[in-house]
Amino acid sequence: MTAICAVLADAEDKGSNNNAFNIWLRDLKSVVYDIDDLLDEVAYDAKLRKANQGHFTRQLRYYLSSSSPIISRLNLSHKIKRLHEKLDNIVAKKNAFGLIERILVDQPPMDEIKNPLDHAPVYGSSIDGREEAKNDILAKVNAVNGHATKLAVLPIVGMGGIGKTTLAKLVYADVQHFDLKLWVCVSGLFKINQVLKEILKAGGAADDVSNQDMRTLVANVQHLLNGKKYFLVLDDLGEEETAKWNELRDLLDRSGQAGSVILITTRETKIADITKINMVPYTLERLPDHVCWSIFKGLAFSKGEEARYSHLCEIGKSIVEKCCGIPLVVITLGSLLRSERDDKEWQRIDDMDSFMELNQQYHKVMQLLKISYDKLPSHLKPCFAHLSLYVKDQNLKSNMVPYMWSALGFLRVTDEPNGLIDKVICLSKMHDLLHDLAMNILGEELSVLSLDKLIVSEFVRHIVWRGDGIDTLKDKSFPKELLKARNIRTFRFGYEMRHISQSFLEGIISHFSCLRILELSASWFEELPRSIGNLKHLRLLYLSNNPLLRTLPDTIYKLLNLETLNLYACWELKDIPKHVFELKSLRDLTVTTYQNSLVDTKFNKLSCLHAISIDSCMRLESLWETDSAGTPSSLKIFQISNCPKVRCVSKSMRSLQNLEVIMIVDCEELDVGNGEWLQDLRNLRVLVIGGLPKLKTIPDGIRYVAPSLIQFTIGRFSGLVELPDWFHEFSSLHEIVIESCPNLLGLPSTFRCLQSLQKLCIKNCPHVTERCDVFGGEDYPLIQHIPMITLDETVPSQLSLNFLYNHLYIYAKLGEHYGSASQIIWYYSAKLIKRIELVASFLKLFVKDQTILFFYYVPQEPPRIKWD
Repeated sequence: MTAICAVLADAEDKGSNNNAFNIWLRDLKSVVYDIDDLLDEVAYDAKLRKANQGHFTRQLRYYLSSSSPIISRLNLSHKIKRLHEKLDNIVAKKNAFGLIERILVDQPPMDEIKNPLDHAPVYGSSIDGREEAKNDILAKVNAVNGHATKLAVLPIVGMGGIGKTTLAKLVYADVQHFDLKLWVCVSGLFKINQVLKEILKAGGAADDVSNQDMRTLVANVQHLLNGKKYFLVLDDLGEEETAKWNELRDLLDRSGQAGSVILITTRETKIADITKINMVPYTLERLPDHVCWSIFKGLAFSKGEEARYSHLCEIGKSIVEKCCGIPLVVITLGSLLRSERDDKEWQRIDDMDSFMELNQQYHKVMQLLKISYDKLPSHLKPCFAHLSLYVKDQNLKSNMVPYMWSALGFLRVTDEPNGLIDKVICLSKMHDLLHDLAMNILGEELSVLSLDKLIVSEFVRHIVWRGDGIDTLKDKSFPKELLKARNIRTFRFGYEMRHISQSFLEGIISHFSCLRILELSASWFEELPRSIGNLKHLRLLYLSNNPLLRTLPDTIYKLLNLETLNLYACWELKDIPKHVFELKSLRDLTVTTYQNSLVDTKFNKLSCLHAISIDSCMRLESLWETDSAGTPSSLKIFQISNCPKVRCVSKSMRSLQNLEVIMIVDCEELDVGNGEWLQDLRNLRVLVIGGLPKLKTIPDGIRYVAPSLIQFTIGRFSGLVELPDWFHEFSSLHEIVIESCPNLLGLPSTFRCLQSLQKLCIKNCPHVTERCDVFGGEDYPLIQHIPMITLDETVPSQLSLNFLYNHLYIYAKLGEHYGSASQIIWYYSAKLIKRIELVASFLKLFVKDQTILFFYYVPQEPPRIKWD
């Protein structure tokens, strides 16, 4: 299997427009899936035999069924023989395509992919909307010039196609006061010797540098830069190679004169953080729609045509909104439509869900975006591609996506799921272009269906039912067209379906025996078919938001591979079925139950349980009382929310020594007491408590976990007047949130001791907000060391001086003591600019000489200070 995957990796990397090659690759993938299904089936049978031990009736039923060892071995031998024949046929064709077994590593080598626009001139349409960004970068560069004691590095970071290279070219053209300007495109693997060669070429090297060894290259670069103050652009830096970067930086630092600047463009925030030196990375944001429209109309219409084709302008503005502020997409579409005056063609493009149908033009955009995909480590590539299983504009919830990845076999057992999502995508919604890219990568393996579109093939592995509206499946039977896709691994409803027929539901479960993911959220049915027990491979089952579901069949115990079960908002579910506690692989359980007590439950039997969420249980009064009826020691996340009648937290909680996260929210009758149940939870990292009216003070028991906590949230406590003076015991705390505590009078003096604190968020706490005001607030000295501060909803208007110091929007001329022509400070709101005198007193924190201010304010734009 490893050898097959190695060849598969080589085939996917090489790619081809050859139809025969693509058919061969598709067949190879299909066999890999079949082999994986077979191995998983064998492992399941072993688990089932073990689970049946001690259950005579089950054992008898097992030996008399089609799954009996004799019949199973016979079927297995036939399957192996068929797969072997298929594989031999595929391997025989491998050499014809020049494929090899590639060594599988986390980040396989890739061919250099150059941006075709790298060496293109900068036209007016590219410049529009970036003048301010250019001036901002120039201000940063000029601030370094003549005053720096060492090399300065400024990264520009942003997604592919956003205009980083264009901005860098604008800066490169206008920057002055440097002895030497150099431009190097680094796209592809980051090789120091190659970068040095490109520097020499950019510097006009007369000799051929292609065959020079490392020592010669270093000597020649040092000779080129010696005694010069240089400005070097490293365009499209794409690898997180800290050691290599440090080596190159040190070499360049030794070569040039003080005040030299390196400007880097990169898609990766981590690379920006690695490469920055004394300068905060500049994040290039999307262009506003009005600027995009200006670019678009300039390309799509000749002079004077705009007035003549007003109807096309309206369509064009709608098209521009779908470009999401990405200049490359705007330019591509504007150029495409320049010679097109047919309303239908413009409307056709506007009616698209995305721009996937734009062939060559669209392909250029995808090529740029795919560069970022190609640079992902190999085990994260399928994680990204399968985000396309979520429909466009759907929220990517970090507590759901990792379990989807795990169900499909993309996560190793040791992976930390919630950390991986940040490596792949850090947005709550996936950008349409990224979604298109993910769909392109999956290709034929993914089908998005509806009653009007039932086209599938035997190679489909994932079905997302897009739907035709609420209750459209209420009286529909299972479509026979879907029988071609018997081997799918995913079936999920992309939207709320509500009533679905029992026939449709039975068809899904009985015909798709290879399912790993069955997501039926917000679909309504009273009974889950007994055939659910036949889904040997099932890892994830979502039945949430079903107000009709009354019970689960007893065959659910056979889902021995099930890792995630979500029964949230199943209001008619009278109790947690006892067979749930036989699911030995279950890691994540979310449940809403009509029970008034969990005393008789057997959560402790779930030896792999990682997270449990008890949510919206309106009758629940008590949890578990003893360890024998409590939760397993494997539990890391415990959440209870919106359970208004729960009275207390079980003392047995203290035995859960592996707990890392506790969330207790909106439980009106809950009394957490002194928090003694926290005493032995030495691994707790996140604690969230809120909406507990009986809580008047912060429990002293929290001191037990204070040394290990990294995030602490308290909220909706109307009776909380003061915080305890032992806050200095939070020695590892990185983030604290205090929300909706209207009577909280201030912060304790020990707050200044929280030296590890990185973020402070205070919302709807009027007294605390006033005392923490940057201008004269009594408690501001307690928090001024914190890098990021948020007060109420004005996230930017209440930032610490440390944070303001590193950003942009108020320009200040500093005195000679700071030795800098300008200092960059970030302010978002004019709310704090109460009086010119306040601004002046604020800036005196940075300057030692008197300065005269001239101030003006433009509505809906950040306030600016001009200096004379």
